[in-house]
Amino acid sequence: MPTTNAAPICPPLASPPAATPARDPRLDRLALLVFGGVTLFHVAYAGWFDLSPQEAYYWEWSRRLAASYFDHPPLAAWTIRLATSLFGDSERAIRFAAAFHSSVFSAFLWLTTRRLFGSRAALLAIAGGAVVPLFSIGQVIVTPDGPLLSGWAMAIYFAVRALEEERPRWLVAAGLATGWAMLGKYTGALLLPQLLALLLWDPRGRRMLRTPWPWVGVALALALFSPVVAWNAARHLESFAFQTTARAEASRLRPVLVGRYVGLQALAMSPVLLLLCVEAVIAGWRRRAAPAWRVVLLFSAPLLVLATAVSPVHWVKMNWLGPVWPTALAGAAALAVEQRHGARRWVVAGGGALALAMTVLLHLWPMVSWLPLPAKDETSAGWRALAARVEAERGRLPPGAPVVGCNYKVASELAYYLPGRPETLGVGALGEPGLQYDEWLDWSRVSGRTALVVRDAREHGCERREELCRPLEPLPPLTVTKGRERVTTFGLWRCGLPAAQPRAAGPAHP
Repeated sequence: MPTTNAAPICPPLASPPAATPARDPRLDRLALLVFGGVTLFHVAYAGWFDLSPQEAYYWEWSRRLAASYFDHPPLAAWTIRLATSLFGDSERAIRFAAAFHSSVFSAFLWLTTRRLFGSRAALLAIAGGAVVPLFSIGQVIVTPDGPLLSGWAMAIYFAVRALEEERPRWLVAAGLATGWAMLGKYTGALLLPQLLALLLWDPRGRRMLRTPWPWVGVALALALFSPVVAWNAARHLESFAFQTTARAEASRLRPVLVGRYVGLQALAMSPVLLLLCVEAVIAGWRRRAAPAWRVVLLFSAPLLVLATAVSPVHWVKMNWLGPVWPTALAGAAALAVEQRHGARRWVVAGGGALALAMTVLLHLWPMVSWLPLPAKDETSAGWRALAARVEAERGRLPPGAPVVGCNYKVASELAYYLPGRPETLGVGALGEPGLQYDEWLDWSRVSGRTALVVRDAREHGCERREELCRPLEPLPPLTVTKGRERVTTFGLWRCGLPAAQPRAAGPAHP
């Protein structure tokens, strides 16, 4: 039979002999150059297009600082508030929060990969993080995933360092980082059992568990998260319920969701790099006798398995698997280094080129009209035009007329782009659940007033307007286009709000 010198694509079942990961100062400097260049580009790029609805919503949170919020814990809002206090309220200033958390995430991903697998793998991991769409656009768009991932990466690094050096005091830092991640998003709570499993699996970790330091770390993580618990306790645990039981109640078997789940992850990571990362998680199981591969397994597999299990019954959003991919990316980089002289070299290069092309396309999308992408999904388009139209209509109403957005997206974008940045109302003003806007609604200030109601045709909301508005006067709609394609149509109405606050009809949509 003919033979080939190409290395196999699948990793061997046996682990290679343990060795100290190779450090190379030249490769380390190159990795830092990649990190710095990508970060500077994204800080510049952040001011080139309008806020997405989610960013405008979290900016709204930052105007009303609180211990927590209906949808998520508060760290994204706190970081936005710090950034806007320093740099003003521009789009770029708001997105400094994303750049900060992404920089922390990237730095600790590089540090962890270098400790586990050496400088060459760390360079590949940080390059991979720069080109995959999920992490690249995360350097610009500010969401709760930013603080979640920055805390996640720090917690893993400090735990790995504690094990390598057998210095349990580093577990205090891991606990603080875990609290940071939990303040970003509830998913951060998964770090606590994962860190415990990492320590129990390793003799060094078991010895450290007999010291007070791991438990001090746990106590600090819970202390950092305690404001969120207190906020929920004062509100019948509404945020916890929204993210758990409300989502569970909305679950039903829909096999089509599996295809959507896989497709969204292929878009998030790019198809080839997604397969390489999944392969790395499998390799983590096969090589679990090696401490470095245990890290890959324990911090990637649990959430990946959980999301895959629920994908037939619930829509698993693209960003929910964000914590899976950092250690999987580190493992994929390690496999690429092992077999860099064989066929894998071309697979990795081709996968990286495809990911980069997808990321470039994603970055151009808000600014270029002729790209072959659906205009209706470009969520930053049209808000300035809508704000101008709404301001003109408000000029025909009594001074300070309320503006009601038929979902949080419209309310938040108008709050940011209307002159003077007034307070806007959520759909709770018309008897429907309005997420965090319900917390801010002061009915005594708006009851019986004439308001301007705005609805995005892409979304549901304000379904009870004909029942509750007395009178209800339709206004000419506003159609927003991008090139020759229609983005959406905004419906507008003058609405006499009821004198008494209507009861919310139905649960908030998870």
